[in-house]
Amino acid sequence: MAAFMPQSVQDVQKAVETMIEDLQKKVLIPKQKDAFLCCAKCCDTASGTRDLESCILQCSKPSADSQKLIQQSLGDFQERFQRAAMRCQDEVKDMLGFEPSHSDQARAQSKFDGCMEAVGKEFLQKVPKLKADLLAALQRR
Repeated sequence: MAAFMPQSVQDVQKAVETMIEDLQKKVLIPKQKDAFLCCAKCCDTASGTRDLESCILQCSKPSADSQKLIQQSLGDFQERFQRAAMRCQDEVKDMLGFEPSHSDQARAQSKFDGCMEAVGKEFLQKVPKLKADLLAALQRR
């Protein structure tokens, strides 16, 4: 419905992207490095193909588990954001009739934009906690 993305929604998108980059630098890349080094050792210590495959799988598990945790958390965050955006759309639909006038449509657009701005601000405040929770969970692994 909105022709533009409110600034607060853009801010959420930017904050999440920054958080992901930071998690990659602080957690994922070091875990991937550890996995690669561990896999290299598997080549030296494995007694056969099956043993090598098992060793490599074990080495890769912490990195894969961390990536999965981040993806699940981001998916949940995005789903919650989308539900909030749907709530804005529902509020606008409720105020419009079957044949809204141009001024009704303009009021509805304004209401939608204001609602989305509020949703963006709300979710922007959630990003630091999401990052802290993810860091804590990743460090326990």
